[in-house]
Formats: sequence, C-alpha cells, structure tokens
Amino acid sequence: MARRAKIVKDPDLAGALRSALEKGEFDLAPAVRVIRALEGYSQQELAERVGVDLKVIKSIESGMGNPSFASLVKIASMAKLRVGFVNSSSIDLMDPKARSNEERQNRLEEAKALASGKISRKELHKRNALRVDELSFELPSFA
Repeated sequence: MARRAKIVKDPDLAGALRSALEKGEFDLAPAVRVIRALEGYSQQELAERVGVDLKVIKSIESGMGNPSFASLVKIASMAKLRVGFVNSSSIDLMDPKARSNEERQNRLEEAKALASGKISRKELHKRNALRVDELSFELPSFA
C-alpha cells in the first residue's frame, strides 16, 4: 500500500512554492514533487488522479522521464497551472556539448572539494538546495 505523502501545511512555504511554480522556477522533476507536496499525494495517488501509470510519475520525478504533453497537462492541472512553451529564439541557449562539459566540470570540482574536506556533504547539499524568493529549503522525501 502506498504511503501517504506529507502535505505542505506551512502557509508561507506553500505560498512560496506555489508562486515559484507559477513563475516556472522549478525544473520538471522538482515541480512534480512540489505539486504532490502541496496536494499531499503519494506517487501512486497522483498517478491515479492524473490517469497515468505510476512509472510515468516515478520517471518524471527521477529526472529520467520523457512524459507526453497530455501527461504534463494533466499533472499541471492538479496545481491549477498551465503548460507553456518558451520561444527559444528569445533566449540564448548554451550549446548542449558546452553545457554538458560545464556540468561535468562543476561536478568534478564539487567532488574534489568534498574529497579534500574543503566542503562537507551537508554544505554541498545546502549549496544545491532549491531557493525560492530568498528562502532556502529542502523538499521532503516523497517516495
């Protein structure tokens, strides 16, 4: 039986999360976890409510999913959001290879700092935590 997810009860945090969602400040995986937290659904419950397979929700939240547009619309509608597209001609997009190299370099630098003791795991985690409107917080585990 699926475990019931904790609903976000702090009105300030819920407001900050909802505002960030509306502004599009989350990538897809954390956005789906935030929607579940705001609604208090487990992955199974969200899948049932949206009408998709549990595997779809799990793959999206792991960052490995490639959901259909219809699935995205259903999930977004749970939080009373719309799915939108950004006109890439108005944005400077980094070359995928350059972006991959930059991400790899950042991971290597973080690993070296961690291994040398210049930074703790906790500090590294805190550095990579989500930030919304000057608030820093960690999302609880919803698995």
